[in-house]
Amino acid sequence: MNEWTRRALLGAAIPAAVVALGLATYLAYRSDLPERVATHYGIAGRPDGSMTTEQFLIVVGALMVLGWAACAFIALTLRRFQPMVAPTLSFVGAFLVALGSGILATTAIGQRGLDSWQDASLSPWALIPWLAGSLIVSSAAARIASSLPHQADTGGDAAPPAMDLAPGERAFWTATMSAGWPMLLGSAVLVVAVVLGQLIETSIGPWITIALLLPGIAITTFSRIRVTADRSGLTVRYGFLGWPRTSVPIRRIATARAIEVRPAEWGGWGYRGNLTLMNRAAVVLRAGPGLRLDLLDGKVFVVTIDNPDIPARLLNAEASRHATAK
Repeated sequence: MNEWTRRALLGAAIPAAVVALGLATYLAYRSDLPERVATHYGIAGRPDGSMTTEQFLIVVGALMVLGWAACAFIALTLRRFQPMVAPTLSFVGAFLVALGSGILATTAIGQRGLDSWQDASLSPWALIPWLAGSLIVSSAAARIASSLPHQADTGGDAAPPAMDLAPGERAFWTATMSAGWPMLLGSAVLVVAVVLGQLIETSIGPWITIALLLPGIAITTFSRIRVTADRSGLTVRYGFLGWPRTSVPIRRIATARAIEVRPAEWGGWGYRGNLTLMNRAAVVLRAGPGLRLDLLDGKVFVVTIDNPDIPARLLNAEASRHATAK
């Protein structure tokens, strides 16, 4: 598949097919819908907001147009972006297109034949295929965008020399890093979640607690990392429990090097990107020194850590051993 075919898929074919699927379903059942359709639901799945069918189509259509425009912008712009920009923007754009299409189709199928929008209901299980489909479409768009030409990325200076290890000698390196303000923010969100759960005695209390607990746990977990380098490769463990974790086996590593990490070049702070979809990923807790791994398949993994030249030399030595042992 050449570059222009990929651009046509990203900017036209995929968004058009997704929009057509949702719009065709909506138009097919539009005459069977009530004058106003339910557009917002409470915790129990009962509707508490509505729009006319025309207003609904305009609002959801605007959402899809916005997403399509993001995909088209990446597909039609020939200037080269930073490596993380095109796949990230394409993922968001395609997700909005698929989300809007799913909203149209779900509303049309679920509310056809109803006398009033108050009679509608929405089961949480109905959201699963809708969101799963949106993620599949957006992942495909990000994958295509990641293969488009981007700004030259040399990875900084030449790879440092390998650590001088005697035959049979093994080395192990580990370090921990924490990000102060995200840790405080995550802890504050957890405290608020627990307090609100105790103060709100209505049926929505537990839902508010859950809605706050999940992001609080996520922020706290990804605010602390432990990075380990040894004969098996590189491992990044998150949070105080060391889970989840990211592992890059030594058999995949071509070279390792110390670099200066600028968060803007890697999509911001936190875990950014995806090795499978975007061909690169980064764990960014702050600007400054970081360890960059160039993999044998051309993918790149970066993690911010102090004194990255030591694990870089260790991994280069073990990667060389592994290549020689083949």
